[in-house]
Amino acid sequence: MLKVIGGLAFLYAGVVSAGPSGERLAYLVGCINCHHQTPKEIINAPPLAIVQAYSLPEFKKLMKVGVTRVGRDMLAQSSIMGIVAKEQFSHFTDEEVAAVYNYLRTGWTAERAAKEETKIPSLYKAEPEKK
Repeated sequence: MLKVIGGLAFLYAGVVSAGPSGERLAYLVGCINCHHQTPKEIINAPPLAIVQAYSLPEFKKLMKVGVTRVGRDMLAQSSIMGIVAKEQFSHFTDEEVAAVYNYLRTGWTAERAAKEETKIPSLYKAEPEKK
């Protein structure tokens, strides 16, 4: 775009922001790690497909204060999700929460979850008992 100021012409490149990336945030803050890359024996987090059952307001409440859609207060129960919601996710903007929500509802698939679960380090994998 060409902008004229005081008789001088300036080339102006407008910056267009597409908003936050839900996928990037889900990886950056550990959603994928806790829910799909850590053995259930260590962190018993449900699959991220559970987000399908949440409305956006319910998901926002989960992310900001750690209360599930059925009213379970995970912070009061010392759940990792409750602690992380209070200490980390509570600082998300509404736009960031919506971006994660939309990504998990539209971009997260069972195939993607299975692929991520193959990344569980072999150190965590149980070895067969020797007889």
